[in-house]
Amino acid sequence: MGLLTFRNIVLLLVLLRSAGTFAQTKPEPWLKEYDECREYGNVYIVKKISKPCRAYETFLTDKQGRKLTPAYRDIGDFEEGLAEFVPMARSREGQGLHGFIDKQGRVVIEPRYVSTNQFHNGKTWVIYRAEPHYGLSYIDKTGKELYRIPIEHFATDYLISNAEVKHQCNYDTKEDVLWWLHGERLILNFNFTPFVEQEIRRANGIVPFNYLGKFGVIDQNFILKVPVALDAIDVNYTYSGQGLTRVRYGDKYGYINPLTGDLVVPCDYTDTRKPTNGLFWVKKNGKWGCIDKTGALRIPHLYDEATGFTAENRSAVAIKGKFGHIDKSGTVRTPLTYDFASYYNHGISMVRVDDKYGYIDTTGRFITQLIYDEAFPFDRPTTHVERSWLRFELAQDGSEAFIGFSYKLKGLFIIAGTLVFIWLNSLFYRIRDKFRWGKRRVS
Repeated sequence: MGLLTFRNIVLLLVLLRSAGTFAQTKPEPWLKEYDECREYGNVYIVKKISKPCRAYETFLTDKQGRKLTPAYRDIGDFEEGLAEFVPMARSREGQGLHGFIDKQGRVVIEPRYVSTNQFHNGKTWVIYRAEPHYGLSYIDKTGKELYRIPIEHFATDYLISNAEVKHQCNYDTKEDVLWWLHGERLILNFNFTPFVEQEIRRANGIVPFNYLGKFGVIDQNFILKVPVALDAIDVNYTYSGQGLTRVRYGDKYGYINPLTGDLVVPCDYTDTRKPTNGLFWVKKNGKWGCIDKTGALRIPHLYDEATGFTAENRSAVAIKGKFGHIDKSGTVRTPLTYDFASYYNHGISMVRVDDKYGYIDTTGRFITQLIYDEAFPFDRPTTHVERSWLRFELAQDGSEAFIGFSYKLKGLFIIAGTLVFIWLNSLFYRIRDKFRWGKRRVS
């Protein structure tokens, strides 16, 4: 009985509160001429619909019904003091133009956008024509651009020609630009569920994400740094490093900043190498060149082959089958005259002319002559070489220590030993059979 009484009391309180609210928001007589009304403090947004989905007028008014704005097609909800609005005049393409007004009806941000949204934490996104694409930027409450997605670097995505601009009937502020990917809706202003928003806020830095097989990048301020267009992001740092992360768009590669998500190097390169000593070997038009972590070209695209820069400030490079070395400034330090040249390690590079190998130091001076049939770079303090079917351990000063026969010679020894064994085995059986035959004849 007590519980029932308590429930009745709670129900009564709710009804009284509702009655009070109704009394406070009792519509003014002049509001009857409008089909819709929304109250925001001291102002109303009112709408008159003449022909659903085709002809309607929206006004901002004060509490006495005085119009604070001319007739607009639509006015959205006020958020952080501003409301999106769409004037009666359309763009030359026949689309709505979106801007923002304040509660006095003043135009704070001119209507020039194809689509936008309410402000949140002092910013919102805006979509506009950026031929041949639709572009996306983030602006503050004065209309100042905070960040612009580099949409021009994504040649086959978010094209105006492939887009649909749609709005809800009678609600032009609820207008969006749509594309389709694998039968699913794709939008440039990518949105996240509340759960994903929490994950992003807890993340350390930027967040790459996958949607329908494509990748985008968003930062902790929910600014989309790279649109959902990338085909791969090297999150395991197989080809990344030195302050940049490699990304792929189609069959080309570029780099983003792993801390900010900014596209530092557009996807213009057909291949890349793991960066070394602050430089990135990148391939364009079939030739290798070097950029730094700002994307600036440091070494022209001249080389058919190239290795990473080692501690000796050297890279092995090749043009038309001839190898040599350059330093990080691009200066040739070893003339490109060798049939092969390895990277430097421990101050030594292995070189080859015709079929003979030798070793040079960073000045190009030979520490051994071109006398070896087989050789390996100095990946350790010593290396192994082979000449005249003999194997040696080679020191950095060019001295040798015999360590055995070559594998080829060992193979010959095995073959020869096998042949000798077969001959002796055959001889043994012939002698045995001959001896047995002689004994039989005697008996």
